[in-house]
Amino acid sequence: MSGQPEPGVETGRTDEADLARRRPSLAAVVVLTLTWVLLWDRISLFLVITGVLLSVLVFLVFPLPRIERDGHVRAIPLLRLVGQLLLDVVRSSVRVVGLAFSRRTPRSAIIRVQLRSRSDLITTVTTELVSLVPGSIVLEVRRAGSTLYLHVLDTVEPAALEQAAQDVLDAEARALRAFGTDAEIAALDAGVPLPGAPTRPRPTPKNAPKNAPTRRTR
Repeated sequence: MSGQPEPGVETGRTDEADLARRRPSLAAVVVLTLTWVLLWDRISLFLVITGVLLSVLVFLVFPLPRIERDGHVRAIPLLRLVGQLLLDVVRSSVRVVGLAFSRRTPRSAIIRVQLRSRSDLITTVTTELVSLVPGSIVLEVRRAGSTLYLHVLDTVEPAALEQAAQDVLDAEARALRAFGTDAEIAALDAGVPLPGAPTRPRPTPKNAPKNAPTRRTR
């Protein structure tokens, strides 16, 4: 025996992985179908059926890797996350409206924030939470270091930049408490690096904007 893997074994595993990527999840189909129905502003059996078919077609044509998740959804932290998001949206909307009617020209900045978690799910949720709040938008996500680059409106003073970075970390903390693992939440409460996080801050990327204020965390 040569000790080499039998022909077709690796191919079989690849085929299984590809099939898993293309297999639509029930939750995703429901969300996409609901979105399709809402776009038409009315409900009918035909719209529901076409929504389901289109959702399945999207998964077959544009397969995406499944996000691995070790934690579980916690109801109370999730409600707090949603409540804080709504409050942030209202506050920021009022602030943006005030800037629209102000005579002064608002100055903005691009900041960098390194998240504490290395989870794709937490990074995605945090990115969505930040982008949904008026006045801030995520421009780039560096998956390798869980680093976000975001544009913040009317924020140039050092204290305001620090607060903008802290707002991102607060959003990440709420996402961790709602969807993270017990070990991640325990590390968050203890103020120590999360499981899988580097022990030292990563260096600033070479191609980062030269004048972009940055905020790094342990």
